[in-house]
Amino acid sequence: MIGYCTLGTNNLPQALEFYDELLGMFGARRLVELERGVIYGVDTFELGILQPFDGQPAVAGNGAMVALKAGNRAQVDAVHARALALGGRCEGAPGGRGPDPDGFYGAYFRDPQGNKLCVYGFGPV
Repeated sequence: MIGYCTLGTNNLPQALEFYDELLGMFGARRLVELERGVIYGVDTFELGILQPFDGQPAVAGNGAMVALKAGNRAQVDAVHARALALGGRCEGAPGGRGPDPDGFYGAYFRDPQGNKLCVYGFGPV
């Protein structure tokens, strides 16, 4: 249903350094490089990191979040740890959420621009 998402940045070099490494952990790469940013994906456009088209400052949306689907719990842990090492801020440590111990497992962080992301997976420990 969703074609792709974009996140704004006021510091494009910092954002690209963060997302090149982080999204590479999912096998994503730069598919399109534009003057105002980059569109990443594995096979098709999935996530754009762009300076706003209107020229106004980028701001993190309150209540907005992009979720990245991991292959397993170890990848959730690794991506969250790497995000923090790259300058992200923890918004929720990796762990199970909800009553099913083999259900949703996620971690939350903000990128250096303040955008909120989740990395998650489903399945047994």
